[in-house]
Amino acid sequence: MNNFHRQAACRAAAGLFILFLPLGAEAASSVSDISPEAPIRLEADQMSYQTQSGDVQARGKVDIFHLQDRYQTEYLYGNVHDKQYIIPGEVRWTAPEMNMTAGSASYNGMSNISHLNEMKGFYGTYYMQAEKAVFNRTENKAVASRAYITTEHAVAKVPDYRMEARTIDIYPNDRYVAHEASLYIKNFRLLTLKQFSGSLRQDESHVNMWSFIPRPDYDSKNGFGLKSSIQLPIGGSNDLSFFAHLAWYTQKGLKPAVGFSWTPSWGSWKLQYVKEESTVNDNHVWIEKKPDISFRSRPISLGLGSMYLGTEAGAGKWYEGSVHGNHAMWGAFLTGPSAALTKNISFHWRTGYRKDYYQYHSLSRSNFYYSMGIDGKFGSRWSAWTSFTSNHLHGETPYAFDTYDMEKPLNVGFKVQLTRLDAVGVQYSYDTADGNLKHVDYTYYRDMHSFTGWIMYREKDRETRIYIQPKDFRF
Repeated sequence: MNNFHRQAACRAAAGLFILFLPLGAEAASSVSDISPEAPIRLEADQMSYQTQSGDVQARGKVDIFHLQDRYQTEYLYGNVHDKQYIIPGEVRWTAPEMNMTAGSASYNGMSNISHLNEMKGFYGTYYMQAEKAVFNRTENKAVASRAYITTEHAVAKVPDYRMEARTIDIYPNDRYVAHEASLYIKNFRLLTLKQFSGSLRQDESHVNMWSFIPRPDYDSKNGFGLKSSIQLPIGGSNDLSFFAHLAWYTQKGLKPAVGFSWTPSWGSWKLQYVKEESTVNDNHVWIEKKPDISFRSRPISLGLGSMYLGTEAGAGKWYEGSVHGNHAMWGAFLTGPSAALTKNISFHWRTGYRKDYYQYHSLSRSNFYYSMGIDGKFGSRWSAWTSFTSNHLHGETPYAFDTYDMEKPLNVGFKVQLTRLDAVGVQYSYDTADGNLKHVDYTYYRDMHSFTGWIMYREKDRETRIYIQPKDFRF
């Protein structure tokens, strides 16, 4: 026989195929990431290889493995001498955080470059579609052409929102850069930018392009409002950005936060001018900070389950009516792992220390705090929770902004799912320092596809609040 022909008739009979020993050896000599330590491996129902020509074919249920990548298709052909491989039909590409399909694909072992046509699928919480994509393994970079990107819960025949671009440069586990990008709400084009960069780091909550979507807000004290945010990279890096968070209320006017953020791998810095509403005083107290600089470290794993340690610090000048002056703070916090008490009930906790310094009347205040909570699900419809926080305060603050409405609150609540999209809940908040019932909140929840909306009525204060929050990212 001039040509050696080998065919495995069935996977069960032949077992596992290692993709052509000649291919593994030749590829190792010219491709950096295909080596004897990390070879390509193939499993197939039928496979043939001709030694003289180098032609190879695989048919049936074809699985191709390399490092953490897996490619699944029904037919592959190529040549081990020129290292060109073609998948003419649909192929599925899976890897950590990735689940993509393509109408067809090819791989050049000489240049270590893959070409994919009609690509679509998920990368983390992102969903992408592209007419064509080129993946350079050596540079760890993909370029998607005539593409759009959205998020998991916005996917639809016409996505709730999406970003279309002429090309999108994708740097796995780092960032994407979209060129000639347009932001759409359904089929309405809201914004166009020459270039936009977003994060692909799974542990981050960067403000992204979709934050620019105007969203309504309402509560009885601030009035009706609109919110919008945007973050623009500086110098081609997603680590350094300009941001603007804009909120406007009929009763309070414009409440902006504008500045610069720097987010290296070890923490995040922010320099801003901001009008901010208190999160610890329920009387809707606003303060003006100009300027304000803050730092928050990335949570550091202590190697004890999911226990994390973090630090924070900040400085600036605060203005609240006639009270104003420099302010500085530092703190540290420890977050414990969520522990399953039963199959449906879990326990969580957090503790920390914070120290504030106020130029006004030379005051200072320290706070050692801890919180704990229990969450439970009962059947397919019912859920309940309870949480307790204790703030041990020493010293005083001259500002209402960071004066605690309740120093030792206890919250108890439950929620029932009425339909697939609708739920109602009740929460009771007690001030354990004096034993009084402080708040009774009745809430209606609505699943809005890519957003969650809820209306809360605070009975004792006769106050109504309306919130809308996206499922896949935070503003």
